[in-house]
Amino acid sequence: MPDRRLLFNSIGTCRLAIGLTAGNPFSVKITATKPLAALLATCLLAFTPLKASLAETTLTITGVEGNLKENIELVVGKPPPVEDSRKYRRYIAALPEQSTAALSALGYYAADVEVADRTDQAAGNTVITVKVVPNDPVRINSVAIQIQGEAKDDPSYTRILDDLPIRKGAIFVSGQYESSKSTLLDHAQDLGYFQFEFTETTVRVSRRKLTADIVLTADSGPRYTFGDIIFEQSIFSRTFLERWLPFETGDPYESSLIGELTQNLQNSGYFQSVRVAPHQDRRYGTQVPIKVSLKTRDENEVAVGIGYSTDTLARVKLNWDKPLINRRGHSISTQFGVSRDLQKASIGYRIPRRNEPLYNYWGIEYGLLNDTTNDIESFLSTLNFQRVSRTSRQWIESLFLRWERETFTTGENGVEQRTDLVMPGVSYSRTRSKGSPFPTWGQSANFQLMGGSKDVLSTIDFLKATGQFRYLRAISDRNTLIGTVQYGVIQSNNYPRVPSTQRFFAGGDRSVRGFRYKDISPKNEDGEAIGGRFLEVASIEYNYRFRDLWSAAVFTDAGRAFNTYSDGYSVGAGIGLRWQSPVGAFRIDFAAPVHDPEDTGGFRIHLSLGPEF
Repeated sequence: MPDRRLLFNSIGTCRLAIGLTAGNPFSVKITATKPLAALLATCLLAFTPLKASLAETTLTITGVEGNLKENIELVVGKPPPVEDSRKYRRYIAALPEQSTAALSALGYYAADVEVADRTDQAAGNTVITVKVVPNDPVRINSVAIQIQGEAKDDPSYTRILDDLPIRKGAIFVSGQYESSKSTLLDHAQDLGYFQFEFTETTVRVSRRKLTADIVLTADSGPRYTFGDIIFEQSIFSRTFLERWLPFETGDPYESSLIGELTQNLQNSGYFQSVRVAPHQDRRYGTQVPIKVSLKTRDENEVAVGIGYSTDTLARVKLNWDKPLINRRGHSISTQFGVSRDLQKASIGYRIPRRNEPLYNYWGIEYGLLNDTTNDIESFLSTLNFQRVSRTSRQWIESLFLRWERETFTTGENGVEQRTDLVMPGVSYSRTRSKGSPFPTWGQSANFQLMGGSKDVLSTIDFLKATGQFRYLRAISDRNTLIGTVQYGVIQSNNYPRVPSTQRFFAGGDRSVRGFRYKDISPKNEDGEAIGGRFLEVASIEYNYRFRDLWSAAVFTDAGRAFNTYSDGYSVGAGIGLRWQSPVGAFRIDFAAPVHDPEDTGGFRIHLSLGPEF
């Protein structure tokens, strides 16, 4: 590059010559004839780069891959620019030792390391090459782990020894050795061996034989036990509170039981805050007293909700709960809901049975429902007695006896009818999910079977079975698939007397989108929906998360509520948008019929709010 000259004169004579040639830094020469000119020239130099650019310096590691290569890169760090000669020389000088240390940490004590650097003047690049020959690693020749004290014969403690990563024949990794020591100590603390200590920790590494011999000896001391259990509250009787205890005074201490007690009390639904604190102190010897501090929920809880969906339009809901009526934990809840086509009210009373009243209780509920959806007019009274339990596999089981009296007009004959049903039944439901706020996996299932007989207080013989399964799976960080299947069947000796609330309908936000709420159904001669004996619905949806709380969706739904299997399926499809609000996903779907046996046509917008599960 040719030289360039800059002549600067101001209040005197100042000559500033800047020369730039390929491959060389700037050269600067200042000649000033007056003091002020020299000052201005100096200021100009303060804003003039002294070098055209910094050469790029890269590090290349050969001979190893995976963890070995990553550990070297982590230890040696990023190379400094070659222009910073002091730092660069120190970095090059330390590379062999640091690389060897990084390899030794993973068991390769006999590795050979060579370092070379090369500068390409034309390209302005410097490449540092670390050539590694890992050779054979150090392997564990013998492991002697001995636990003395009470833990020596404790199966729950000795079982952990089989899961330690340090074992004969394995590559000796110092990090695994240290983590094994931490595991033994942490497990001792969890099981109440608070005096646990190592009496010998020895590792002998032979670089010649490439072997490691490990000796670990520890004294566990005595195992502590649970002491007195003190409840700080003034509402419940001690007998009632003890049903939540997973341990008793004198039982061997175990920290997981502290967590279980905390969770039991939190899940009870009675307490606003729960604090379970073990007190380990010399004053108590080998006992650990447990202090349980409880703050009960408010005596009355009122919630008002206002919502909107395309199925029910605007709706208002009012809940009033009294979570605690007496010292035995009885509770009461009431609910009122009003929308254009549905008005309902209910009151429920719960009596806890075991240590999780949310899932194990006796329940009595009475409710009223007025339904004028589409072509249906119905008024329903319900009285329900149930026994609710949670099984060992987390299913919620409900054994119930339900009485229903419904006065309805379905449009079949325009005549108002009344049907009484007394139905014993059973239902099972379970919901599981992972991930928040966007689930990465989830499934929900519920099944119900109930029926009545005209010989036992019912107007007709009636049997109904329903089932629903919903599955969600994230196939990557931003891509999710959701599938749903529903099925239902009714058997009766007098189907026209089957109440409208027990019949099957499809269509709407949570059914077949693209169709009006409860519009997919057998019709009478006037084209009015009257409900069907059978229900089949399937849905598949793909979600793509394009921003933190926003997703786009593509879906297809198909279903039918029918009396004969020759009836066709109604199919809807569309696109949607989801926003993850604090109370669940807000969904807006644009859907249209793809196949409509009734040829109703049209395009619908569906709005809904709530969690996926």
